[in-house]
Amino acid sequence: MNNQTYEPLPNLSLRKSNEMVSAKYKSTLLENQVMAIALTRIEANASDDSAPLCAKLYPGELKRLIGDPAHIYRTLSTVSKTMIGHTMFMEDHKGNFGAYAIVTDATYQNGVFTVKFNESLRKHILGLEKNYTTLELSVLTDFKKNSSFRIYELLKKEFYKSDPKKNNGRVEVEYRLSEFRFMIGIANADEQGVKNAIARMGSNIDWDELYEKLDKKDRKYEKWYELVRNVIVPAQEELEQKSNIKFEFEGLRSGRRIDRILFSVYPNDAAGSAHTRERQLIIEENKAKQRFAREIAEENRQQVIPMDICPEVYEKYVGHNRLTREDIDLLLEKSSFDGEIVARAIEMADEASKTSYISNYMGWIVRCIEEGWFSTPVVDASSQRGSQVVEVIEAYEKADKEALAKKMWDRIRKKDDFAAFVSVMEESGIALERYEAVYTYDELTQAYTDWKAGKPIVL
Repeated sequence: MNNQTYEPLPNLSLRKSNEMVSAKYKSTLLENQVMAIALTRIEANASDDSAPLCAKLYPGELKRLIGDPAHIYRTLSTVSKTMIGHTMFMEDHKGNFGAYAIVTDATYQNGVFTVKFNESLRKHILGLEKNYTTLELSVLTDFKKNSSFRIYELLKKEFYKSDPKKNNGRVEVEYRLSEFRFMIGIANADEQGVKNAIARMGSNIDWDELYEKLDKKDRKYEKWYELVRNVIVPAQEELEQKSNIKFEFEGLRSGRRIDRILFSVYPNDAAGSAHTRERQLIIEENKAKQRFAREIAEENRQQVIPMDICPEVYEKYVGHNRLTREDIDLLLEKSSFDGEIVARAIEMADEASKTSYISNYMGWIVRCIEEGWFSTPVVDASSQRGSQVVEVIEAYEKADKEALAKKMWDRIRKKDDFAAFVSVMEESGIALERYEAVYTYDELTQAYTDWKAGKPIVL
C-alpha cells in the first residue's frame, strides 16, 4: 500500500488546470470540499496512469466538514447522490469548450465513501506541467461559505502574476457579472435550458444571454447590492482571515447598469504566516495518529458502525418505512446503543401514524428517544399499558402540531424571497433537503423569521 495514503490531509495540496478552476458548475460547499479531498487522494496515489480516477474516503477524515458529526452517515449518503449529475463547462479561450459530468459514481457503503471522477477530467488534474493552479487543501477545507471556496480558487489562479516589487504585489482581474455568477455557482449551470442553449451556441457562448433566460429559482442575488452583501463581502472577510491572498473589488458600469466586477488581489502575508503556523501545528498533532494508522489494517481506519452490537435491529428495521442503515446508526447512538429503546420508539411512531399525520417520521422517532416519551415511571405492571397510552396520545398531539407547522412551512416555501433565504442557508454547504430532514418545521420557520428580521440564523 502506498504510504501517501496516510499523509495527513491538512498537509496536502492539489493541482487543477486553469480551465477547470474557471469552469462553470453548480455544487454545494460540502460537495466541493469532498471533491477536493478526493482529488488530493487521487493525485497522491497516481503511480499508474491507466488507473481509474477513483478515491476512497472515510468518515473519520470528513467529520470536521460535517456540521453535526452525529449525522455523518446520513449526510455522506445524501452527498453521494447529489454529487452525481453536476455538469462542468470548461472553455480554453480559443473557441473550444467541453461539457462534462464531474462525478460519474459516488457511493457510500460499509463506511467507505467512494468517488469516481469522469475520465475526461484526467488531463485537468494529473500530469500538469503548465497552466495550472496549486491549491492548499487546508485552506479549501477551512472555508465556511461556498462563495469563499470558489472565489479563492478563481483569484488564486491569477495570483501567479503578482510581483512584490510592483503595486505592492497587486493583481487585477475583471469578470462579467453573469459569467462570474455561473463560475461561483449562484447561477445554475445544471439547468437543462442552459445545457441546451450552450450546445446551440457552440464556441460563442453568451453568458449574459444565458443568465437572462434562467428562471428566478435558478439565479440568486440578482441585484448588485444583494451580491455584495451576501457573496462578495463574506468571501472577502473569510479569505483575509484564512488564506494567503486578500482582495478589494469594484463594480463597473456600462451605462447605468453594473455588469462587471474588478478584483484587486494582494498578498496576505499576516494571515499566511498565521495560517502556516497553524498548519504546522496540525501536522505535528497528526504525527502520532499517522504512526498509529500505519499499524492497523485499512478497514479499521473507518468510523465504527454498531451493526455487531444490535444486529437484530438492523435486520428488522432497515427498509421499514424507508428507514436506512444510517438512520438506525443514528437511532442507536441516540439511545446509547439500546436496541430495545430503538424498537419501542419505532413501534410508537407506527402507532401514532395510524391516527395522526407524522410529517417527519425519522425526526419523530429521534424526538421520542431524546425526550423519553415511553419512559414515564409507572406504579406497577398493571398500569404500564395505561402510561404508554397516555404517552402515545401526547405524541399524537405533538404530531398534530407538526402537521400545522408543516402547513406554515409550505406557505413560506411559496414566498418570493424564499430563494434568497435558501441561498443564505446553503452557504454553509448543506442543501435545504438536509435541513428539512434534521430540523422541525417550527425550527425552520423560526430561522426564516429571524432572517427576515435581520437576525443571525441559529440552527
